[in-house]
Amino acid sequence: MSESTTYTPPSAPAGEGFLVDHISFASEEKFHCEAFAFEESKIQSWPMVYILTNDKEAYVGKTTSLATRLHQHERNASKRAFNTVHAILNYEFNVSAAESYERKLIQFMSADGLYRLTNKNEGLYEYDYFAKPEYDEMFEQLWEELQREGLVYHSIKEIEESEVFKYSPFKSLSLDQEQALKKVIKEIRKGFANTEPLVIEGIPGTGKTVLAIYLLKALKDNPDYKDCNIKLLEPVTALRETLRKSVKGVQNITGKDIIGPYDLLKPEYGFVGKGKKSFDILLVDETHRLKQPLNLARQWGQYNNVNKVLGLEPGSTQLDWIISQAKLPVFFYDRLQTVLPADINRETLEQRLGKALSNPIRLGSQMRVKGGSEYLDYVLNILDGKKQQPRTFGEYEFVLHESFASFNDSFNQTLAKHDLTRMLAGYAWEWKTHNDPDPDHFDIEIEGIRKRWNWQNANWVGLGTSNPTRAQEVGCIHSIQGYDLSYAYVIIGDDLKFDAEQQKPYVDIANYYDRNGKQGASEKEIAEYVRNIYYVLLTRGIHGTHVYICDPGLRYYFSNFFAKGR
Repeated sequence: MSESTTYTPPSAPAGEGFLVDHISFASEEKFHCEAFAFEESKIQSWPMVYILTNDKEAYVGKTTSLATRLHQHERNASKRAFNTVHAILNYEFNVSAAESYERKLIQFMSADGLYRLTNKNEGLYEYDYFAKPEYDEMFEQLWEELQREGLVYHSIKEIEESEVFKYSPFKSLSLDQEQALKKVIKEIRKGFANTEPLVIEGIPGTGKTVLAIYLLKALKDNPDYKDCNIKLLEPVTALRETLRKSVKGVQNITGKDIIGPYDLLKPEYGFVGKGKKSFDILLVDETHRLKQPLNLARQWGQYNNVNKVLGLEPGSTQLDWIISQAKLPVFFYDRLQTVLPADINRETLEQRLGKALSNPIRLGSQMRVKGGSEYLDYVLNILDGKKQQPRTFGEYEFVLHESFASFNDSFNQTLAKHDLTRMLAGYAWEWKTHNDPDPDHFDIEIEGIRKRWNWQNANWVGLGTSNPTRAQEVGCIHSIQGYDLSYAYVIIGDDLKFDAEQQKPYVDIANYYDRNGKQGASEKEIAEYVRNIYYVLLTRGIHGTHVYICDPGLRYYFSNFFAKGR
């Protein structure tokens, strides 16, 4: 038996890493290769990535023959709109590395925003290959070179901390997402007339929203559907605004392609009248946040008017609106994220969606939290009081702070390094500062430290990246649901306590202050909502979750399962 050895990719010639060369062309001399400073053999046959640019737009490609690919582009009218080729050579590249770098450049350049990318997003699937971690680490070197060349503006760290990057339609899909995408596309190709609704179900962090925005882009790019009215419906106002930002400057999509439930009636989005299907395909994100007619006192007139215009019964739900208006609705759903009595319940979904809900397309791979699906199960078991062995999750930070001062100090230290860090809490304090601009007024006081609730729900997460005051606010469930954070700092208030006799957490309804979360709900339902709220809050952080707990008994119980902070 021969002795095993470790393979090391060949090194580039001394002093050379990524070689970036640029050629600009006059209109009559497109895409010739003679002027490149690379060896002829590399121009004819070597894996490379390249960027085509003009003043405003860019296109990212890969090739194993730069000479052949540029000749192909010369015959393509859309590519002749570009006047400069930026070719990137690395002597360590193989085909897999070039494909990986093409995907990364598309993702990061789209979020960077210096150029408007004309790429489609088809084929942006994530897969492993030999020495991938080493090539991933090398990518930052290339990006820094592109910054020096003026081809990109923001750093990788800045982009990774941005909402636009996290919800980009150019994100690479996981194997789970890729398989779900193919199933949806297969159903779409059957036509819309006799197609049943589709349900894509997944726990937090499985990439439902990312898949929805990716699918929107893929369908908008497909010439087969150029005459179809295709929209993404986002019920969560805050997240809807973020998604509109994420598609700014993306070819074939505008902010008007991302709508709310009440937009279904607006002619500018395609409404054609009662009794007609106005939308060919409607992708419905956060289906669990669609509304049923409960606790809608201030919105009842507007809500009931929709039912009248659509010819529906007064008690109809927003789910009914969608089914009445879409030839093919595609619902993205998580049963554990229902947090209000007005949120559509499982029973109604089962009645209206039937087989589609009982046999959904499932997303199982956890993509948000670096602790993986096992972390989410762990959190759920802690909240349910199920016995389990304490454990860790690799490098994922899962920390319980004994004092609020420690918790607050740690938050500020992490925020200084990671812009997308936020402090969150259950609805265990009244919102006294609503419409109160006085910065000295507060809602939450713990150990003499005062905090205010989030000033607004819509785009609160995004505002915090540019506004230090907003970053210091405490976000409630309505400002954070659907979002990814780098680190989540979660305050568990006195609405969740510990029952020493039963040896499990319980919900103290007297300390739960969301009026819309209590009105019209039974005690059992409220307990479920509060549990779901904390499940959502504790599963927002990509790299870590830090926790402070007000109830001493619950804090002691949690200390069995958390690493301990100062």
